[in-house]
Amino acid sequence: MSGTVMLRALALVILAVAASPARGEDDAMRTIYASVENTLRREYDELLRDILFGKGGAAAKSEQAQHTLKVIYYNKAVMFAMCAGEAERVRSPQAPRVPAQRNLFLTTCVEQKFGELHQFSSALSYAGIFFPDRIERCGDASRLHEQEKLFAPYGFLQLAEPKLYDFSRYNSCMITGKIDGAAISPAAQ
Repeated sequence: MSGTVMLRALALVILAVAASPARGEDDAMRTIYASVENTLRREYDELLRDILFGKGGAAAKSEQAQHTLKVIYYNKAVMFAMCAGEAERVRSPQAPRVPAQRNLFLTTCVEQKFGELHQFSSALSYAGIFFPDRIERCGDASRLHEQEKLFAPYGFLQLAEPKLYDFSRYNSCMITGKIDGAAISPAAQ
């Protein structure tokens, strides 16, 4: 899903969320998360059709590849909701509302988070070849457990164990074998 389409849908949702100031930040982010479900589903379904009907090859059709795709889309939706929630939180009550596409904080956050998600495939490929033992340990060390409690995956993603990640930490860990400067294990160095 393009950031632009999500930003357009978000503009209306932010206005609705802001109209009820008694709502907590978590509720606001969950509302935003729910609002992008249909857009995300269309993008996911289109990509899945491309993979299953010729553009992905045999490896992309595997259950593991499809599971990874679901995890990525789950994370993408939550990243967007968290960026939107944070943008609304830092906005001064006196500041006029601007369309989501012109909200510099929001667009910068989305670009950064989606960029980290994009870099994940390269870091995963690197670690898979040179340090396969890092992948699971780095993933566990990079989980966002609190956000997992707030955001259930959409029904169409059907994840038995939903996992949200801090992809900046995950990527760095897979490349360096360290989280916050400490080795994840002696074998991972």
